[in-house]
Amino acid sequence: LMVVKDLFNPVIKIVLFILIMFLVAKWVPYGGLVDPITDKFDYQSAQRFTAAIEGEPNPEAGEAVYDYFSLLINTLISIPLLSAVITTYRIAVKRRTPGHHAKEWMTSTVRRFLKIFLFTWLFWIVFRVMPYESLGNGSQSTAVYIAIFTVNIAITTAAYMLIVRLVKKGARTR
Repeated sequence: LMVVKDLFNPVIKIVLFILIMFLVAKWVPYGGLVDPITDKFDYQSAQRFTAAIEGEPNPEAGEAVYDYFSLLINTLISIPLLSAVITTYRIAVKRRTPGHHAKEWMTSTVRRFLKIFLFTWLFWIVFRVMPYESLGNGSQSTAVYIAIFTVNIAITTAAYMLIVRLVKKGARTR
């Protein structure tokens, strides 16, 4: 029963986060934040930026830069909202002082930012290091892309869990 609860809780939070990201994308007009950033990129700088992320030139570099910054700003809005939703739920369940919950919201928000950016960075590193070209042999198949994504997520998750375990172990020994 505890194993199911330990697995179920993160899955609920991930689904809730995805839902919040979709709602933010639909209802929050943050294009005014993205446009001034992406307007600073000419074709050459957009090519360099996307090539640094993707490892190869992107024929639609301007659109990719817009998408990357849009996703970043959506994430910067969605993480504090996720923390607020979870903190509000905890307020309803455990009645404590508002000061306690404000501190909990702030620390959970910072912790979630660190987790998301660590996981994203690990995903990118694994994606750049693994020789996925040899898997596809030039194939444009959706199944190959799904397989590559699944393998990358599995490796990234294992690396993330190992890092978290090592950090927690290091914190306990102090």
